[in-house]
Amino acid sequence: MLDAKTEKAIARLTESVRQVFGNDLVSLLLYGSAAGEDFIAGRSDLNCAIVLEHITHAHLKQLHARLAEWHKLGMATPLLLDRTFLDGARDVFPMELHDMQAQHRLLAGEDVIAGLEIDRRNLRYQAEHEARSKLLRLRALYAEVGADSARLQALLLDSVKTFVILMRNLSRLRGGVGHRRYEDALAQFERDTTTSFPTMRQLLHVRHGSEEWRGDIDGIFSAYLEEVERLVDLIDGNEEAST
Repeated sequence: MLDAKTEKAIARLTESVRQVFGNDLVSLLLYGSAAGEDFIAGRSDLNCAIVLEHITHAHLKQLHARLAEWHKLGMATPLLLDRTFLDGARDVFPMELHDMQAQHRLLAGEDVIAGLEIDRRNLRYQAEHEARSKLLRLRALYAEVGADSARLQALLLDSVKTFVILMRNLSRLRGGVGHRRYEDALAQFERDTTTSFPTMRQLLHVRHGSEEWRGDIDGIFSAYLEEVERLVDLIDGNEEAST
């Protein structure tokens, strides 16, 4: 459950978005952690999707004019979508659309995501692309921040949820539930693959405040990197689940 301050911010955002886009607004959706159980007040962003019938340059200018104000209320830069984009993206963004469909809250207009038929055929390939891309990015970021413990901690806490989201979608591909909570999704993937990811679990606990940092941060990163590489190998060997 969101705290009263966050709910007030969401109400102000909803009214502001309605004022900005008027009759052009089809839907305003809150998705991600704020629509589930992993939201951390004061740390997590409010992720929103704004759906219009058609998007014009004028709409982009309207968004630009209000974005700084919305950021102050906790909103991340929103997704600006239209119906045509949503329909065409079902085969190339199955992972994001699955997650949005499974965990969202309608703030205004029509719930355009609830009944969207999502093409799952490319989900494994997207998951592998995302995992490999994030692994490359993780290595590059370590090269930049490795000597700075505070920045390394932030990198670990920010990136772990991305890999757990990949796990959640792969569990869905295998016919699993695809749990909303990060820790539940991790546990399900461990059961599905009979593989343990203790460092990722530790990071989730630290992220949610149920555990303090323990051990050398550089050593934690090393163990984390090994788990990410293991995940990539598991996704690469998961072709049979996508057929």
